[in-house]
Amino acid sequence: MLFFLIFIFTAIANPVFAQSSDSSLQSTVVAIPGGEGGIGFDDLVYSSELHKVLVPAGHTGKLYLIDPVNFAMSSIGGFSSSAEMQKGHEVGISSADEGEAFIFVADHGNKELDAVDLKTGSIVANADLAGDADYVRYIGVNHEVWVTEPHNKQIEVFRFTGGEHPMLKATVLIPVPKGPESLMIDHLRGHAYTNLGANAAMIDLKSHIVIGTWPNECTKSRGDALDEQKGFLFVSCAEGRALVFDLNHGNKEISNLTTDPGPDVISYNPKLAHLYFTSSKNATLSVLGVSAQGQLSLLGKAQADIKSHCVVSDDQNNIWVCDPPRGQLLRYKD
Repeated sequence: MLFFLIFIFTAIANPVFAQSSDSSLQSTVVAIPGGEGGIGFDDLVYSSELHKVLVPAGHTGKLYLIDPVNFAMSSIGGFSSSAEMQKGHEVGISSADEGEAFIFVADHGNKELDAVDLKTGSIVANADLAGDADYVRYIGVNHEVWVTEPHNKQIEVFRFTGGEHPMLKATVLIPVPKGPESLMIDHLRGHAYTNLGANAAMIDLKSHIVIGTWPNECTKSRGDALDEQKGFLFVSCAEGRALVFDLNHGNKEISNLTTDPGPDVISYNPKLAHLYFTSSKNATLSVLGVSAQGQLSLLGKAQADIKSHCVVSDDQNNIWVCDPPRGQLLRYKD
């Protein structure tokens, strides 16, 4: 797999890095080529299979892959692009996920879901989307790609067939009233989790049916993260709160903690038991500790950007935070 990533994808030989010294958690700037006028980042994903951070780069028409060990950067092209440096996260591509040696990408410009073959770095299959896409997640057990479409209050499910002639076919629309916001896959329990305003919802991966909802005490719920082994579901509230629910005991709330306002996408490092929140209003990155019992505590804060609303961690204890106005990422070492 790494052989193909090295030799097939367009290499970015000299990514630009700059050190920041204005917080105890030091940030390193990772410039995204073509992002000087801003990129409407929305969803960052770390693929443990590829050992890459997947960065859909909006209007640039490219998906960037970053190695968390040496920060080598490569790219996949062929998606819709815009020369106007549009910053909204509904321009170009904004979400991607990996599975079965393919990467699945939602393209707003073409209003389609694309499948990229990692062996060639090219788009080999696509399908029209029923609505404007938000999150893209691959469900390996079903050979499916799920795409959230909040404006249509639904999740669109696509069946994926690999082989010599890959195909994507829309099969099911899952109604999600007042949602869906975020999408977290729990392969261990066979469930997906999403948010519905002031509630959380659980969807069965096999039947595609919403099998449970419960209040999450948010004025408006935003992102989710998961400790699959311990059964902890983490939820961020837009007003500035972090919540922990026990999936092994009736989705009971275990803990909550006030954070800076304006969090959106959140991320979790199971090795460190650290939860990462960004504040798009206070321009901060917060690192929360999670005890063995699921209790939350604030471990530290760092300076981010006023528009930083997305974050992802990797298996090298890096924290990657988006900086949309400058079209770059901020990398912190935890």
